[in-house]
Amino acid sequence: MTQQFGRQGDDYILTPEEIAQFHRDGYITLRGVMTEEELLPLEAEFDRFIRGEVSGMGKDFCDMSGPFDRAFENFSLVNAVLPRRYEPTLRDNLYERRAASISRQLLGESATLDYDQFLAKRPAKPDAVFTMHQDLGYWPTGTPEPLTATCSLALDDADTENGCLKVVPGSQKQGLRPHRPLMGDDRSKSHILSVELTGSDTIVDLPLRRGDITVHDELIVHGSGGNLSPDRWRRTYIVAFRSKACVDFERSIGFTHSHNDTIAWETHLGALTA
Repeated sequence: MTQQFGRQGDDYILTPEEIAQFHRDGYITLRGVMTEEELLPLEAEFDRFIRGEVSGMGKDFCDMSGPFDRAFENFSLVNAVLPRRYEPTLRDNLYERRAASISRQLLGESATLDYDQFLAKRPAKPDAVFTMHQDLGYWPTGTPEPLTATCSLALDDADTENGCLKVVPGSQKQGLRPHRPLMGDDRSKSHILSVELTGSDTIVDLPLRRGDITVHDELIVHGSGGNLSPDRWRRTYIVAFRSKACVDFERSIGFTHSHNDTIAWETHLGALTA
C-alpha cells in the first residue's frame, strides 16, 4: 500500500525528506496544511483579537515591534499572546490538531502544546519588523529536552513585500548567540530581543500561500522584515510544541510565555549580554 502524505483528517503526514530537512536545516515549509474552508472559522476569531476586541490581556496584547505603552492605533506588528487562554473555544481546533501531528513526527510522542500566538503586520508599516533572534533566547535556562517545533500558519499570502519569515538555515547547530534588548537595558519597556548576524550567515526568505505553514526549531536564527505593501496584511497564527518534560518544567517555575509573567527564574539574557 502506498504511503499517503499531507493532509489526512486531523493529521498531516510528513515525508521522510521533510523530517530530515527539519533536523538538518532547522526548518521546513509545508504547503496546503489548511484548506480555505478550514481557515474561515479560525480567521474570524483571529481578527477579533487583532481588532483589539478581547479585553483583559494586559501585556499579552502589544506591538511586537515597539514599546509596551504604544497606543493601539499606532501598532505596526499586532501581537496577541496565548489567545486560547483568553478565548477557550480556540482550544483543540483543527489547526492545533494538525500541528500536533506534525510536531509528534518531529519531536516524538511526548510533543505537548507550549504556547500559541497571533501576529499581524498592518499594511504600509515598514517598521513592522520582527528582529532576527533565536526563540530559546527568550526562554528560561535549564529546561530539559528543549527541542521545539514552532508551527506558523499563513492567513495571508506572505512574501518579501509584506514581511515574510526569513531564516538562516543550519544556524541552530551553532548554539545560542548573544541577544540584546531592542529598547533599553532590559525588557521592561519592550519584549523584543535582537541577535547580531555574522558575515557567514546566509538568509533565506520563506514565502507562503494562505494555508501553508513553516515549522522551525528553538535555535534557528530567524525574523521578518516590515510590511511595505500599501494594502496587504500579513497575519500569522503560531502554535509551538515542546516535550512534555520541558513544558512541565516551565510551568513548575511559573513560566507560561505570558508577557504578564513576573520573572522569577534564570533567563539566558544575563549570560548573553555580558
